[in-house]
Amino acid sequence: MNKEQEIRQRKLLRNWVITIGGFVVMQFIFVLIDGTFLEPNDGMLGNFANRIVEADWFVEWLIFYENPYFNIITVLAVLHIVFHGIKDLIRIRIWKKTAS
Repeated sequence: MNKEQEIRQRKLLRNWVITIGGFVVMQFIFVLIDGTFLEPNDGMLGNFANRIVEADWFVEWLIFYENPYFNIITVLAVLHIVFHGIKDLIRIRIWKKTAS
């Protein structure tokens, strides 16, 4: 393995540690804050976010927390991780093709 590949692997690993670590810290904070006086106000979500929160599929399937802010942020964070993973898998595949 050459120097460039090692640098790529370290950067990729560092990015994943930051992403997963940030997600875990965020979830830990949400668990601590959910149901207390520290959680944000539901009335300030806005029209688009309120329609998402009040949708049947959101209420039935995505109940992680009592606060809809936390539910929306968690869903967006999971989508970020999935898309980040797909991007990195494609990038690794391209790197392997060019290395061969």
